[in-house]
Amino acid sequence: MAQLERAPRLMVLPYQSRYGEAMSANALEVRLREGRERVDLARYTDTLTQVQHALNEIDHVFARQKTTRPEWIVQDLGHDGQELVVRLTARETPRRDEASLLASIDALVSGVEQLQETPEVPQYYTAATVERLLRIGKPGKGVQEVSLAAVSGVTGPHFPVSEPVREHARLAVTGTQISLGSVAGWIDQMSVRRLDKGVSSVSLFDPSTRRAVLGLLPAGMQTVVESMWRKRVLARGKVWRNDRGQIVKIEIEHLEPLPEEPEAPAPVSELLGIAPDWLGGQSVDDYIRETRRA
Repeated sequence: MAQLERAPRLMVLPYQSRYGEAMSANALEVRLREGRERVDLARYTDTLTQVQHALNEIDHVFARQKTTRPEWIVQDLGHDGQELVVRLTARETPRRDEASLLASIDALVSGVEQLQETPEVPQYYTAATVERLLRIGKPGKGVQEVSLAAVSGVTGPHFPVSEPVREHARLAVTGTQISLGSVAGWIDQMSVRRLDKGVSSVSLFDPSTRRAVLGLLPAGMQTVVESMWRKRVLARGKVWRNDRGQIVKIEIEHLEPLPEEPEAPAPVSELLGIAPDWLGGQSVDDYIRETRRA
């Protein structure tokens, strides 16, 4: 249940397709642009490690009920001018469909694209994932810039983990507003890393926002969490919001179980029962179309 960050398991396929050939599977392309010096080996491997962890974190949020996780492998290696190029993909498995295995690639790249413009935590990201971008994109040790692109037959646009992205990432996970509040979500991803005074952390995923909130657990509450593992809970305590109003962290003081799925909203037909002539005799669809044209 508790999870440790493991060293990357990156393997090269027996056959490596070269650039220009049709790609049979989706992949993530990572480009490291060199400076005057060659890329330091430790920096190169650390970048791939951080990318792998980011993909895994997104997969945990996206496919929280899956027990089989992607095994990331090197699909291709290359050198394009001043850039080192690595393509990563997930090893096929009969236990998960390909689209599900590779969904974290699109989410990772889309998140970098979003952070170019807004200081918000992207969908399916955790705060830890956002912070990884700071490490991935930091220039130094021979690396001037790192960019990511999704590959699906052809290579999509590359999005650099640039200074604007890193600045927005910093703001996205900075809690500037503190208040008492609550977070409803699925509890997962307990970290075995201990913070101050025995505090550990969990991830609370809210399906309505498609984002995960970092939950800090005081010493003594871990037994309570174990009884609610991978269940929907309501966490109450001190919450931190970023400038966009997103909750990025909660210091959990109380946990209580919630129904497995949110209660379905009342049907429109039932709501209209209190005022049957509210739409002037129109159907709901006709009324919405008319309203949008206004």
